[in-house]
Amino acid sequence: MAPWIDPTPRVRWGDARWRYVVGLVTIVLGAAATNLTSTFSLWFLLIGPCVQLLGWLILPGALWRRLTVLLPCLLGALVLLAGPDFVGAYAALLAGWLFARHRPLLSYLAVLPVIVLSFVLKAALNEYGQNWIGLLSGAVLTVTCAWLGWGLEVWRRRQIAAWRVRRALRGRHAMRRPIDAASVYGPGTTATPALSASPTRSSVDPE
Repeated sequence: MAPWIDPTPRVRWGDARWRYVVGLVTIVLGAAATNLTSTFSLWFLLIGPCVQLLGWLILPGALWRRLTVLLPCLLGALVLLAGPDFVGAYAALLAGWLFARHRPLLSYLAVLPVIVLSFVLKAALNEYGQNWIGLLSGAVLTVTCAWLGWGLEVWRRRQIAAWRVRRALRGRHAMRRPIDAASVYGPGTTATPALSASPTRSSVDPE
């Protein structure tokens, strides 16, 4: 079976694939820059959200979807600054990505591992100095789950395609199936009667 490739959406400007790559990289850089904020580098608090905002605008897709997830994702990146207790903000970032990429509802199951990880890290990490562990593990799992969401979409599309093929084959089989004579001519009929019969000599006027 040939691998399924994510279809390229139609865009009004630029190339869709380049916009996807540039938008994704810009979003990641913006979120990363936001989390570099400290008392000695407060300017990252301004640069990070602006870069992430630019990335969401560059990313191809329906504009209303990108605008819908814009504020939750910006807040999610800011919440990660609060420490390992708030690693669950990665779930908002992942859900926003899935929504902006037009993923089906089935793909949102990929958010569950990120939520589970947030509870595990909240119980395991108790100091703000351990925040880098939460950021790194959360980022790795979020990327993995984003691919998982894509895989769930591929599986769903293949299931729908296979179901349509089976339905088409059943339809063709039904069209080729011989007609039941009893259902057409009544019970007791075993064969389709001839439409016309050649008269025998006895059925014609005697000579």
